[in-house]
Amino acid sequence: MTRVLIVDDKSAFRRHLRRLLERAGLTVVGEAGDISEAEALLRSLQPDLAVVDVMLPGVNGIEGTPRLKGLNPDLRVILVSAYLDQAELFQKAAARVGAETFIAKDELDLNVVRAWGKGQEHADQD
Repeated sequence: MTRVLIVDDKSAFRRHLRRLLERAGLTVVGEAGDISEAEALLRSLQPDLAVVDVMLPGVNGIEGTPRLKGLNPDLRVILVSAYLDQAELFQKAAARVGAETFIAKDELDLNVVRAWGKGQEHADQD
């Protein structure tokens, strides 16, 4: 079973994503509000996947991804953001820093997160 760490500074989004991930059959092992907290949890919880918001206080998700992967090179990172007007920029940044992909928060649905559990970037959105 895929073990997931959620990294987002908005507790309401973390709750929403936790419910979505659990409905998809993934196990949420922890939640962090910033990269520093995520680094501490990563060491102890050993997740397979981290869903990381791009816009975090302090170190943002793009800058933080290499730090997280430095602690666990096998960690899969999915970057997310509500800023749709920056999607192309964030997708390029995700590839540059070693994240699996970028996805807009409003595109998150059960099929997408199920695919994450299988190690796929995206599920077909039919």
